Amino acid sequence: MLHNCQKHEEYIKSHILVFDKNGKLKCRERADLEYKESFSYSNAAKYAKTMAAFANNAGGYIIFGVKDKPREIVGVNNAFKELPVEKMTEILNSRFSPEILWDIGIVDCEKGEVGYIYVEESLDKPVMAIKVDGTISSGDIFYRYKARTEKIKYPEMHRIIAEREKRIHDSIIKLVESIRAGNTPNIGIINYSNGRISTPYGVDVAIDKKLVVQVLKKAKFIKEGQLKEGGEPVLMVTGNIDLAEEVPVPDLEPNVSHPYLQKDLTAMLGIEGKYTPALIWYFHLKDEKKYHLEIQTSKKTEVHKYSEFAFKKLKNEISEHSDDSEWLVKIKERYTQNQKIKSKKNK
Repeated sequence: MLHNCQKHEEYIKSHILVFDKNGKLKCRERADLEYKESFSYSNAAKYAKTMAAFANNAGGYIIFGVKDKPREIVGVNNAFKELPVEKMTEILNSRFSPEILWDIGIVDCEKGEVGYIYVEESLDKPVMAIKVDGTISSGDIFYRYKARTEKIKYPEMHRIIAEREKRIHDSIIKLVESIRAGNTPNIGIINYSNGRISTPYGVDVAIDKKLVVQVLKKAKFIKEGQLKEGGEPVLMVTGNIDLAEEVPVPDLEPNVSHPYLQKDLTAMLGIEGKYTPALIWYFHLKDEKKYHLEIQTSKKTEVHKYSEFAFKKLKNEISEHSDDSEWLVKIKERYTQNQKIKSKKNK
């Protein structure tokens, strides 16, 4: 994430935050850029619509803290700084599919601070609305045209479908050629839509989807294909990849790969027990097998086990925020609020 933040900051400073002699931004809104004077959580669905449009084109930035007419920096507001990433992700996932990959950050320049939301170009277009919300209807597909977000038109939709069909056709040919030329007993297949690797040894490996995107951009690979008609899209990596993030291969024995109970994490981290479930929720540890496994012990009971990766992640996060005495308290408050909301929904 640090690398991504640095990359975005450098790009924004050199390509977007460029001023004329009057101190106004030279760069106008365009197909990959939109300005917002301030962030408001009540407009989150509108931002999601723009993000879906970016994903269906070539990706792009929403820059917060910029007045469009004239294009002046007014500074990013506190609402953006306090935006819970997990809530924005929930808004996106509840309204659009497939998943929209995005980053968020703040850039400081001579005129003040601006916030940004960056959207990756989707690898699985088209991104489609799955929920009715105001001006959004289920099934809507949005596309970014110059400085406007609109429902997709025939030429762009036709191109997306044609490009998808061509990739599938070309990649099937390349996949067969690579299997014939390679060491087939050791080939693993990555389903890039969910980040899972199927190996010839019956062990599935889960990889963070953002890491898969990095692989797709840097590796020599077969990007997309189908092993059989109606099958899932797959990716076969054939190049040498130097990943900056460690990706674990699950051990066949859960008690070895995930040896810790929640109380063990609490003791090793040296924190009060009330903070541990809040940290697990805040960092979505239960969403990834890299960190968490749920082991069924009977029809009605299960045990939650955590890996060494989970312990190291929490330890590093606590260490990074050691100067903020209120950090754990704030996470606990968010967790409590989330639990209350879930409890009300379940009633």
